[in-house]
This record gives sequence, C-alpha cells and structure tokens, in this order.
Amino acid sequence: PSCGGRTGPGPADSLSTLRAMAHPSCFRPPASAAQRRYLELVQHTDPLADELASALMQSRLTREQALSELKAALTPPVWVDLGRQRLGCEAFQRTGLLGGVVLALYALPLGYLSPAGTKPLALSGRLVEQAPRRLGETNRFLFEVTRPGGMAPGAPGHEITVKVRLMHAVARIHCRRAWQPQAWGQPINQAHMASTNLLFSLHCVNGLRKLGVRWSPEEVEGYLHLWRDVGWTLGIQDELLCSTEAEARLVWSLVRACEGAPDTDCRELARALVEQAVPATLASLLPLDAGDPRFVKLLYRLSTALLGRETAALLGYPTQTGPLLIAPLLRLLVGGVESVRHSAPRSNDWLLSLGSSMNERLAEAT
Repeated sequence: PSCGGRTGPGPADSLSTLRAMAHPSCFRPPASAAQRRYLELVQHTDPLADELASALMQSRLTREQALSELKAALTPPVWVDLGRQRLGCEAFQRTGLLGGVVLALYALPLGYLSPAGTKPLALSGRLVEQAPRRLGETNRFLFEVTRPGGMAPGAPGHEITVKVRLMHAVARIHCRRAWQPQAWGQPINQAHMASTNLLFSLHCVNGLRKLGVRWSPEEVEGYLHLWRDVGWTLGIQDELLCSTEAEARLVWSLVRACEGAPDTDCRELARALVEQAVPATLASLLPLDAGDPRFVKLLYRLSTALLGRETAALLGYPTQTGPLLIAPLLRLLVGGVESVRHSAPRSNDWLLSLGSSMNERLAEAT
C-alpha cells in the first residue's frame, strides 16, 4: 500500500507516535473542531465486538456463542420505529435492479476514495480477485436489510447485520498483523464505519435521484431511519448516526474534508468493481456478455456520469470523451415510469412486487 507509515515505534518515539495518532498521515490536517473529532474517531473501534472476537479467536467462545452474546447485548434503542423504516424499505425495493446499479457504480466507488478505508480489503487479499464475490455478499446484505421488517430482531436483515459486526471485529484482529496505525488509524474504525453507512443511505438516495427516482420526504426520512438502526446495530457511535438528510450531508462533508487522496489500492478496487464484479453480476441476470469490452465501457460511462468526471479521474477511470448521454436517457425512462406511478397509485404495488423480485434475484446472483 502506498499510503504507509512505521509499523511500530520504540520508546523514544512515544511523543511522535502520539502526534501521528492524532493526525494519521493518510488524512488531511484538520481545519475545524469537527474535523479534529473525526480524526479522533479513526482511532476508535468497537470494544464490545472486539472483545467477543478475541474470545472467538482464542477458542474461548464458539462463533454461535459469540453471536448469541452480541445479540443479547443489543436491546433496540427507544427511537427505533419499524413503521417509519417500512416507507424507506419499500421506496428502495421498488427501484429493483436500478438500486443495485446505483450502489455498484456510484455509492461503492465513493467509498473507494478513502486510502485508509480501503486498507482492510487490501491486506485481506480480497482486493481484486474476489471482487465479484464481495459484491454478491454486499447485495445479499442490502436485500435483507431493506426488506420491510428486515431489521426487526430475529429477522434476516438484523441477523446478517449482527454477523457483519462480528466479522468486522475478527477482520480487525487479522489486519493488525501488518497494520500501520500512524498512517491509517485503526482498522474498520468508527469514522470509516460511519462513512460506509452513508454510502448505503445518503448516497443510494442521491444516486437514484440522479437517475430520475422521486423520493418523498417521508420515504427519505424512513430510509435514513433504517440505516441509523443498521449503523447502531453495527456498533457505530451515536454521534455518527444521522437522523436527517442534512445531518448525513454534514457528516459526509467531514469525510471528504479529512480523507486523503486515493492511492493505488483505491484505484484497483474501483477498476475491479467496474470491470469484473458488476459485469459478472449483471450477466448472471440479463443476456449480456460480461467479457465484452463495449459493455465494460458502457458501465464506465454510466459510473462517470453519476460520479462526475473529476471523481472518476481520481479513481483512475479511463477518460470518457464526448457527452455522457446514458444517464440522461435513463432519467427519461425512469421519469416516465415515475410519472405513471404518481398518476396511477395502484401501479405502486406492482412496481414494488417487481422490484423486490429483481432484488432477490440480484442477491442470489453470486
């Protein structure tokens, strides 16, 4: 990894170590109190899950026992409202395959802008070779969480979220063998868990809007409420959980102000996603040739249109010349469907059924 640092200071380095931990080298210098707090949070992880993962790795607990203890500690907060979540779940499920495309070509690449945030994947050896499998696992998680009632205790979405939390803690243990905290903060830390949560919440809303999907204020509120619940279940601290779109945009602005420039790992992840994972997934659902370079070029053009040319260049995308017409064409198509949905309310149920069926197929396309 190119954004490096020393792996372990000696006693004489203690002062420089403290300074480096306050401002790891993969991050920009803080310019406000909020940015300083963000950099503090890159040193914080998840003590509850970390303790259970340590017991699991030392064979003091089985995986089932560790999950059981973790679930027993998760009494839902009083603010959780499954009825509000249902509005957001149905709005997302209604978008069908479009939601998966937005996740893969817009939201996830935004996460790859963070050099420190990509290091757990880089060190795991899953950077490129397992990109299709990684996207499949993400699609399954998204499908289960966004099913109406999916985050009720004991429901599939809640169960898979608890498993992801324990998996993150186990991954931290494996990462630390080659980890560089003075450069990267802590692995899978509070700040990066919160920024990832925003990819699934704020940026799925943003990306779908870019393609013509109309969210009502109540649907946006319900969808963000869902991901506030998911974030809490994943062990994200309350100060990083967003109740409104304005709060989500504020936290994302901190992410972009503090994270350093993308490095080689970031660009390799982005390319593996667009060139391997997305084509393989879509080809398993549609009559498409995943290896056709014209198809991959079309994906790059759509992703560039969603991200913007500047962001696409940071991620190492091939330069796209000429007007990016694919996004406006999709907006026209989606806008027509949305007009029908609003003028004929009964069509909403049909679109929800169709979208949910497509999402289930997407979740199984691994």
